[in-house]
Amino acid sequence: MPRRLLLITKDPEFDERGEVVLGQCEPFTSGWKLILVFEDRRRETLISGTYSDLRRIQESCSPIDEPLLIKKRVEEMRALLNSSVTETVAVDFRSDPGGSTKIMEPTQTGMMAAVSEELTAAVGEGFFELEQRDGMIVALLADPDRVSDLPTLNRNLKHLLEAQPRAIVLDLSRIQNLASRVVHELVHFRDECKDQEISFGLCSLRKSVHRLFENLGTENPPQVFEDPEAALSALAAAK
Repeated sequence: MPRRLLLITKDPEFDERGEVVLGQCEPFTSGWKLILVFEDRRRETLISGTYSDLRRIQESCSPIDEPLLIKKRVEEMRALLNSSVTETVAVDFRSDPGGSTKIMEPTQTGMMAAVSEELTAAVGEGFFELEQRDGMIVALLADPDRVSDLPTLNRNLKHLLEAQPRAIVLDLSRIQNLASRVVHELVHFRDECKDQEISFGLCSLRKSVHRLFENLGTENPPQVFEDPEAALSALAAAK
């Protein structure tokens, strides 16, 4: 019977100064790889993503020895994880007396329009999906695996600032888990927006992400809204 080995590994990340990025090995950071090592020591990268997701896939493959069946299982698990990310609903985190969480239906953001081609080109690489209304921008973080890539995140946030909108709303509906260092970056970005008199808010947070903000005890955290429509309405009224 063919023998095999499944490894989870990650290349080290360095910042612009060449120093090691802190917190890059947290379970919810992206950039991890699941590698299949064959009997003849050949290696094949099967999937990239967060450590926590890859660990679940690795455990699911533990009883399988045949490489082809492992690849099939990985594809099945990839499809399952993707569906859990894309089939997202907004959550109302205001607890009711019974302690339950109210799940909201997906909201259609009417009257939205595409942003300028210049800004779309500047962001690029599918990091954000952008829409605008009345001079305000909604930026959906489209790729959950890259949200912990701080250089890329900061570069794209900078492009949003350079567009000088009335308000910026970050839609986190596809993000299942978030590294604590990303939370600190979003707080810092909120402050940058304030310095430039640009309103800022987050929307459509999943329960795990909302809990992270609460557990970190961030002083004066960013405003959080149920969905993009609620965020745009509130931020427009505050202007």
